Amino acid sequence: MGIELKEILIDSLQPFGKHSGRTYEGERLCLLMCSIEQNGLFNPIIVRPVDRDKYEIICGHNRVKAMRILGRSTIMADIRELSDEEATEIFYESNLNQQSFSDWNYAQKIEAVKYMEKMIREQSQQGRRTDLETKNMVKDGEGTSVQTRQKLNQKSRQTTTRDKMARGLGISTATLSKYRRIIKLPDELLEPLIRLLDEKRITFEALYVISNMRNIDIRTLIYGMDKYSDRKLDLEKLRELPCKKAENDDVIHSIDTRTVLKALVSKDMEM
Repeated sequence: MGIELKEILIDSLQPFGKHSGRTYEGERLCLLMCSIEQNGLFNPIIVRPVDRDKYEIICGHNRVKAMRILGRSTIMADIRELSDEEATEIFYESNLNQQSFSDWNYAQKIEAVKYMEKMIREQSQQGRRTDLETKNMVKDGEGTSVQTRQKLNQKSRQTTTRDKMARGLGISTATLSKYRRIIKLPDELLEPLIRLLDEKRITFEALYVISNMRNIDIRTLIYGMDKYSDRKLDLEKLRELPCKKAENDDVIHSIDTRTVLKALVSKDMEM
C-alpha cells in the first residue's frame, strides 16, 4: 500500500462512495472551523486516487467542508493506493473513532452494521480454520469431547466478537442483533424501508418487526406506506401479521392485501 503526503486541490476531491453526504452542521462545524483557523489542520485527510488528478476522500469529509467554507483552495492529504476493501475498513474505523453511531442517519448505520457483519463472518471463518488445524495437530482419544470443546470455543469467540462490535458502535448486543436481522432483507426491500425510517414514517422497532415478515407482505406494506401518506403503522397490528418461517413461506399461507394494509391506521389514532 503506497503512501504519499502532499497538498492537493480541494476541487480535486470527491466523497467516498459509501458516505451518506451528511456532514457537520451548526455548532460542531463552527468549532471545527475555529480550530482550523487557530491551530491549522492537525491531521491530513486520507484519500485515494480515482482518476488523473482526482481523489476520493476516505477520511476527512468534515475537514474538507470546513476548509471549503474558510475559503481554502488546498488541503494536506495522505494519498494511499487502496483496494475497495481497505478503503471501506479505514472509512468505518475512522468514523467510529471520530463520531458517535447515534450521529449517523439510518442509511449510514445500516452500512456500518453490514461492514461489522462482514468482519464477524471473517473472524468466525478464521476460528473454524484454527479449530481444524488444532484437530489435525492434536490427537485425543476422546474425539467427541474434542468436538464439543471446539463448538463451545467457537460459540464463545462469536459471542465475544458480537460484544466487541456492539461496544465499538456504542449500542447494546441486543440492538446489534436487531440490526443484523434487518440487513438480511434484500436491497430492493431494505432501501425503501430505510428511506421511510429516515423520514420518520416508521420506527426502528417497527423495521425490526417488518424484517421478520414475509417478503411479499413487506412489499405490500411499502406500497401502502407510499400510497397512503396520511396513515401510520400500528405496531400491534403489525405484529399480528405472519412471520417468515421458510424460504417458500411467501407462496403458502397467502393473506389478503387488505389484511396487510390494516396495519396502517389514521395518524389521528393512538398507536
